[in-house]
Amino acid sequence: MKVSLNTALLGLVLVVILVGLIPAAILLDKHLVEGLEQGVRDDLAAAPLVLAARFENQAGARMMHAKELASHPALGPMVVVNDERAVALAASVTDAFPGEDPILIGGDGQRVVGPTVPGALIDVTRSGGMPVQVIQSDLGFGAVALAPITVNGRWAGAAGVWVPIAEEEAAQLSVLTRSDVLLMAPDEALAAYTGRAEPAMGLFGLLAEQPVSEEVREFELAGERYLVVSGFLPGGGRASFVRALAEELAVVPDLQVIGAGVLGLTLLLALFIGAGFASHLARPFGSLASAADRISEGHFDATVEHSFVKEVDQVSAAFEAMRDALARRIEELAGANAELEDRQERLTVLQAELVQRDRLSAASRLLAQLAHEVRNPVASVRNCLEILRRRVDEDEEASELADLAIDELLRMHELAEQMLDLHRPHSAEGDCDAAAVAEDVAAVVRVGLGDADIDVQVVASTSVPVDVPADALKQVLLNLVQNAQDALGSSGTITIRVEAGLINARIDVVDDGHGISDDALPQVFDPFFTTKSDVRGVGLGLFTAAGLVRGHGGRIAAANRSDRSGARLTIEIPLLEPSVQEAMA
Repeated sequence: MKVSLNTALLGLVLVVILVGLIPAAILLDKHLVEGLEQGVRDDLAAAPLVLAARFENQAGARMMHAKELASHPALGPMVVVNDERAVALAASVTDAFPGEDPILIGGDGQRVVGPTVPGALIDVTRSGGMPVQVIQSDLGFGAVALAPITVNGRWAGAAGVWVPIAEEEAAQLSVLTRSDVLLMAPDEALAAYTGRAEPAMGLFGLLAEQPVSEEVREFELAGERYLVVSGFLPGGGRASFVRALAEELAVVPDLQVIGAGVLGLTLLLALFIGAGFASHLARPFGSLASAADRISEGHFDATVEHSFVKEVDQVSAAFEAMRDALARRIEELAGANAELEDRQERLTVLQAELVQRDRLSAASRLLAQLAHEVRNPVASVRNCLEILRRRVDEDEEASELADLAIDELLRMHELAEQMLDLHRPHSAEGDCDAAAVAEDVAAVVRVGLGDADIDVQVVASTSVPVDVPADALKQVLLNLVQNAQDALGSSGTITIRVEAGLINARIDVVDDGHGISDDALPQVFDPFFTTKSDVRGVGLGLFTAAGLVRGHGGRIAAANRSDRSGARLTIEIPLLEPSVQEAMA
């Protein structure tokens, strides 16, 4: 029986996964059970400390209560004369102590109210002590706190509080220690148990035979395992803290089910990845077989896949070398025809290159002639406007528009000159007020808006003198504002913001259009790059602006606005030196 390489590799992956995961799952299950059991032991080890801390806290409070009752000014005289009202008075005082009952002992050492207290504790009060202790009395198992009653500096009896220790106290200890609590009186009678009723008596009998130990011990009762730790109560009695391991480990089956599910998912995922790996590894062999079939049919263009496995890649490379050598032999048989076709193709390419060069040369001559011819009409129009300007001196608005037109014609004339003499360096000397130039640019743009609802704003300081000629800065700003106008279309806002820093002036041209795409941002200052679809977009405006700015020691950058949609073009130009500013002033 033959199997494919893909199937064999997949089977190998499955075996490796099973060999690795099954022992890991067994060890994980073992460590899980051991970890849960150790956690129970650690919790039980702290239970005697919780018991001691709780009794110490309660002892302090009960001592204060006993002292408060014994020091009541009216109680002592009543106890001395055996006044029956002493009982009612003690009850009214202890009403403020929830869960505590009064104890009164007369001067003869006999109780007046409350449980029978051992004589040793009464003797402690005679010497001024205030004992707090667990006792087994005629009223049951509980804690007492006594304080001496003194009259005229002499012991007249004792008073205190009595708190039965039963189910409620066991329940509190159970909550604090997270275990079942078994309380045993000094006479080894069962006082309280918070666990299940079935094992209670069996545990009681088992623990009664064992000494008190704060070490966690394990017992087995009725087939179940229990962990137990014990502690003494001051004055007698013991408290045992019990945890049933079966209850603590009840979560293990659920965790095992979850682990099995995770193991299954891991196995499926590993099989999926292994299938992809095996398919990827076996694919080059299938490619070799397909390529051999195509070569046998006379096709030498069959591709051969390479592999990341070194030996498989060597086989693929050797097959390719054999295929190429065979193809070359066949090509040599038809060499004459191929050589003729190649020569014809080269001639065609050379002819196309000559035609393209002629076109570029003609376009260059046409551009130079166009620039040459533009100068004369511009000069004529400017002269006409000068005459019109003199004739409309009385019309302020017409004069202003004529001046703007004349300035623009002068700039057009200068641009034509620059196109004719690109290699002649131009003087970079000159200065201007950037704020004033921005206002001029805004005025020019507003005149040409027509019906467009575009607001051109200038936000500038009073005066921002920069070390740049006015014409150069005006050309740069006009390029930026016209680009912003094209981006807005028929409506929007263009803001020219001019600010003076410590060294440089900053000019921002901001619009609220659609912004610049991420792909176009790195190229906006490249020559002949444009996003405009009409004939106006030749891609030289921002390139020229960037060159002018850099030529005067500045920098220009393009970005999209962060507060809303739109583009922001930022120019930084050196400020005019303070000495020059003072001379101008």
